[in-house]
Amino acid sequence: MSKNFEKNGSKPRVLSLFSGCGGMDFGVEAAGGHVIFSNDILVDACKTLENYFPGADIRTEDVSNILTFPEADIVVGGYPCQSFSMAGNRDPEKDERTNLYKQFLRAITIVRPKYFVAENVSGLKQLSSGTFLKEQIDAYGQAGYVVNYQVLNAKDYGVPQSRKRLLIVGVRKDLNQVFNFPAPTHGKTTKSSGQLQPYASHGEAIKDLPLWPEGEFYERLHDPEGHFSWYYMSRNRKAKWAEPAYTVVANFRHITLHPASPVMTLTWSDLANGWKQRWDFSDQYEHLEADPRRPKLEKARRLSWRECARIQTFSNDFEPVGDTASKFTQIGNAVPPKLAEAIFTHLFTGAGLIAADTYLPKTK
Repeated sequence: MSKNFEKNGSKPRVLSLFSGCGGMDFGVEAAGGHVIFSNDILVDACKTLENYFPGADIRTEDVSNILTFPEADIVVGGYPCQSFSMAGNRDPEKDERTNLYKQFLRAITIVRPKYFVAENVSGLKQLSSGTFLKEQIDAYGQAGYVVNYQVLNAKDYGVPQSRKRLLIVGVRKDLNQVFNFPAPTHGKTTKSSGQLQPYASHGEAIKDLPLWPEGEFYERLHDPEGHFSWYYMSRNRKAKWAEPAYTVVANFRHITLHPASPVMTLTWSDLANGWKQRWDFSDQYEHLEADPRRPKLEKARRLSWRECARIQTFSNDFEPVGDTASKFTQIGNAVPPKLAEAIFTHLFTGAGLIAADTYLPKTK
């Protein structure tokens, strides 16, 4: 049986840590919550938060230096994930960021919120057979919380991007509740999934933006090798117009291609010798075959920061503070606001809350 979300006021009071430029915070407020406190170590990210959350107490400093926190119904945050990322060094035992969850845990033990929501990369679940994830789940349990976790793909909730992330949700044990994650709303309809909306097209999400926005995307100027390094050309970087984008990353050099770019084709492969490949641009434009009115880029380019923000589901007028590289870092590290909204709406309405003594956990 569903139960109510327990809060002290008319709106859930939310304490946000490792907030970045506010992807999770925007989702919180869209779902009816109120962010009262945000923190990040990046100056530009906090200046962005100040522009969009003027009523919140925003702290620009290392969270370990913050000794007191305000009372809140829920603590949320996406502690840095590079040590667990498939694109990172993946050696968490030697990376100090691995233990940043302990700062999130410390805040929980101080505030004693009724609920918490933590986000991390899906690699945390696989790495070392789940050892590092188990360490965190056990720690939250010892702190007095009933914990559930699940890897979600943002495209399953209407985000025009394939982006897998691990969500960990805790409920204080005295509430006798456990959180059950929302079912996907988008995807391919099957007998088991029921009627789903189609995946969102990232091409459609950005088609009204300038086709060549000078200064808003990474270019290798004055380089004899051209705009794309050999490493960049070692894989297909172009998602189809009508499909969700590939994952938006934080490094603007590795951002994937605008869907109006020509199709990339595999021209050379030596998988037996270091998994080396070479992809090159063809003269094909798959998106025009479906609709010749769509825009066309004669010269391929990476997505702009503004396009990445749109694909991440930030509002159309959203602009983070900082230079181009900083904008990409903030946008690429963010939780898609639309995904966050789906999670927090499911939580705040009580739709995802089940009596703990009747809940049968799914096999992870």
